[in-house]
Amino acid sequence: MTPEAARAALDRMLAQYGEPCDLQRTVSGTVRSVALRASIRDYRPAELLGGAGLQAGDSHVVISTSEIDAAQWPSAVALAEATAGDPRIPIKGDKIITSNGRVRIVQAAWPAPYVDGELLRIELSIR
Repeated sequence: MTPEAARAALDRMLAQYGEPCDLQRTVSGTVRSVALRASIRDYRPAELLGGAGLQAGDSHVVISTSEIDAAQWPSAVALAEATAGDPRIPIKGDKIITSNGRVRIVQAAWPAPYVDGELLRIELSIR
């Protein structure tokens, strides 16, 4: 599967089953925000018992890089230099504002497997 086809399939899934959210990062007092679609589900009880530091009420999130890339989030080179690794991957303390206005805090985020070297999907744990 090509990166384009994989991204299109993910974006269709999120359009159908995801919810609108805002992803926010504050750097030096400046809030950088991007509107995106996210699939958010609560962790199952068995996942909470795995010793990974998860708590009741934590959720697993899947997002696409489509909106992040289009908005060049978090923003220009200055922010990219302030963030270790790929600045598109949320960091602990970033926020997800859900469609009902609930503010959730990113606890961890990781890139999903790359397709031909391209990052298409990011997964997060939020509290």
